[in-house]
Amino acid sequence: MNEAPVFERIGSLLLERLREEMAPSVLNPGEDIKLTHPGAETDYRFGVFLYDIGEVRPWGPPSPVRVNEDTRRHPDRLLALRFLLYANRKVPFDGMSALDEMVLLEAAMRAVHGMKPLEADGQKINPVLYEPSQGEKNALWQSLGTPLQPAAYLTLEPVRIPSARLRRTPPVREVLLSAKRKGAAGT
Repeated sequence: MNEAPVFERIGSLLLERLREEMAPSVLNPGEDIKLTHPGAETDYRFGVFLYDIGEVRPWGPPSPVRVNEDTRRHPDRLLALRFLLYANRKVPFDGMSALDEMVLLEAAMRAVHGMKPLEADGQKINPVLYEPSQGEKNALWQSLGTPLQPAAYLTLEPVRIPSARLRRTPPVREVLLSAKRKGAAGT
């Protein structure tokens, strides 16, 4: 496929929305919010990290998509993308105080709570705050090699990933039926 990757477009849309909502009140516009992972670099104040992807099957297995008269594309995948929204405690110079962190997280939660669905390729993608269990949070932060810290957890779904697999299915041009009559009653 020649299009920009779907995850990249969704991540850019999410960043754009967060910047619109958060930058005027608690952050400088521009590079203060980044798509990154905890501990990656220190020149941002608020990070957005894709940490999990799951398949969404609301109505069972999807069906093939008709491309043209004799070609079908394998079914698209519907995914849920889970993001971690966190304050960067390692920001240099003026640093990150506990109060700064609380203000940023509140701004993120407000932004997500009021966020309209994202739109990509004519499809609406709903942002929903997600609350993982304490065990899931511990496991996530531990896997990142960072101590547990307050964060917002966001799910975007459904994100459609089109298949690149095509199958040729010639159309039915002619149907031949033959029928025999069963014997009449009493004969």
